[in-house]
Amino acid sequence: MVVPFFLGLQHEGLSFFTNCLKEGIGMKRVLPLWTLLVVLILSVFLTDVVAAQTADRLSVTGQIRQRTEYSAKDFNADIDDPLFSFLRTRVNVGVRANDDVKAFVQFQDSRVWGQENSTLDGNAPLFDVHQAFFTVNNVFDSGFNAKVGRQEINVGNQRLVGAVGWHNVGRTFDAARFMYEAEKGSLDIFAARLVGSTGTPDGDNLFGAVGTYPLADGQRVEALVLFDNSTFPVAAGPDVDENMLSRVTAGVAAYGKESGFDYELEAYYQMGDAFDGGTGELGSIAAYLASAKVGYLVDEEKGMRVGGLFTIVSGDDDAGDRDINNFNTLFASNHKFYGFMDYFIGAGSFARGLQDIGLSFGMKANDQTSVSLDLHNFTAPQAPSGFDNALGQEIDFTVNHKYNSALTLVAGLSAFMPGDDFGGEDTAFWGYLSSIVNF
Repeated sequence: MVVPFFLGLQHEGLSFFTNCLKEGIGMKRVLPLWTLLVVLILSVFLTDVVAAQTADRLSVTGQIRQRTEYSAKDFNADIDDPLFSFLRTRVNVGVRANDDVKAFVQFQDSRVWGQENSTLDGNAPLFDVHQAFFTVNNVFDSGFNAKVGRQEINVGNQRLVGAVGWHNVGRTFDAARFMYEAEKGSLDIFAARLVGSTGTPDGDNLFGAVGTYPLADGQRVEALVLFDNSTFPVAAGPDVDENMLSRVTAGVAAYGKESGFDYELEAYYQMGDAFDGGTGELGSIAAYLASAKVGYLVDEEKGMRVGGLFTIVSGDDDAGDRDINNFNTLFASNHKFYGFMDYFIGAGSFARGLQDIGLSFGMKANDQTSVSLDLHNFTAPQAPSGFDNALGQEIDFTVNHKYNSALTLVAGLSAFMPGDDFGGEDTAFWGYLSSIVNF
């Protein structure tokens, strides 16, 4: 770009200089014009150099995701149900400071259509820095890579810790991580501050260590230990001044693919102490979660896959004692696991435990379009005496269409048939249409 432009300016400049001599224009007037010409050439050259250096160091990407939902999840067919739209915009800026240090900032605006009366009011309450961190390779020649700042943390399949990408905001942590990659396995150690402020030691924290070891091609086993606590003191009662929460979650998971089969096997156990508002005392935690998910690729060309799953989450059959037996899924991306209608993702979801037996089917309609069907049968293993432990059945149908390399369209329709003691009498429905643009 610079060389042809320079040659063109050189030719025009010489012609101009020759004409000036022919017409008798003095050198005092010609020299300032030549000075301006040289400055212009240098400016263009330096602009190209800076642009080349910036392109090597700077990357800008992003995503705009719009999702319109229809929600009739209240189990009452007599009530008019809402139609609403979400919009999430993310812009990512990555900078390579040098070969060992990089920085990443992700700006995000998350909103529901119509929540701002006018864009002129200057009010954008959900505009935020979603992520802002830097990474350092091989810290002090230790072999560990560091990642410090606000960041997403995904552990395994996100059963216990995940970014909840489905959510219109998503989850990030203010954390420091140290990651070690070896030929045989990896280690990820992190510490996150969940709640806290300056001037006080009290707060909520999450600490974790996750080790991954490859078993064979496409197969791995993962072991983890998570510790989350709340150092805020119990205000009154027999446990006054004790920490509100001290909880350890430990377990193993195995993931893999072999000869058309795929599997996810998980088992976790929780222990520790947590304040129970019902008893006004600290309770002893003893809870578990186990899950097995298997699938088989029937036809690779058509992408035809069938699968099944079994998940059990422990619950508490006696809320009045000091034993806490309902498993807490911590910071999971629960939308992935317990039905897309999200009846089992909030506080108290597993108070009576949860058993999920499911079937799945998926295939490609063509090179751009795939469809899937997921079936769930939910029960509550620790339902109180006199209550029906059948929670209900859910059907989730999903269509994914890759319009082109930048645009993806996703649509879903779900129905939930409730048990006698869950929800109401009518079948609940929910559907959505989403468009995702990556740039």
